[in-house]
Amino acid sequence: MSDRLSILNIGGHPKDAILYAGGTMAKHVARGDRVCTLAPNHGLAHHLQALEERKKGKEPDSAALVDDREQEFIDAANELGVTDVRFFKRSDEVVIVEREIIIEIADVIGDVLPDIIITHALYDSVPGHAVATEMTLLAMEAASGFRPGKSYPPHKPSQVFFHAQAGRTNVLETDISRVPTHLVDITDSI
Repeated sequence: MSDRLSILNIGGHPKDAILYAGGTMAKHVARGDRVCTLAPNHGLAHHLQALEERKKGKEPDSAALVDDREQEFIDAANELGVTDVRFFKRSDEVVIVEREIIIEIADVIGDVLPDIIITHALYDSVPGHAVATEMTLLAMEAASGFRPGKSYPPHKPSQVFFHAQAGRTNVLETDISRVPTHLVDITDSI
């Protein structure tokens, strides 16, 4: 049995997995673990360039901006040593739980066979984060059972860890405090 781990870090948007757990991913890459990062949504709903162009009455080139987001995600992950980057390019205009995305995440789980999944807190106040986590948890359930036509065996990760960001100050995060129960020392990765 290998002591190498398989890690899947899922952020709601391309920047999230990097911002919340980039140091953790770099630490696992340096350890020799397999690390995959995934973003289901492209994040254009809050893309500054798209918003500015709309304010000026121009229609932004959405396809080009999504491609830019994907490349930025790949480049940032590569800086951490992560070469397995998955980007579904789904719209975050209205973020809801979608069956197709759950199936796509389940397929990534089946491909990566993660020991550990890292994702947002379930009650994150950013809708795209909370929904990504809800879909991840549903995908974990789907991936752990028999799925006809899939080439991978049923798989259930051993652990799930949630991103926590101390010091958030909006009402929901004050009401539903996210106090970390585990801290990862990334001193050697910084």
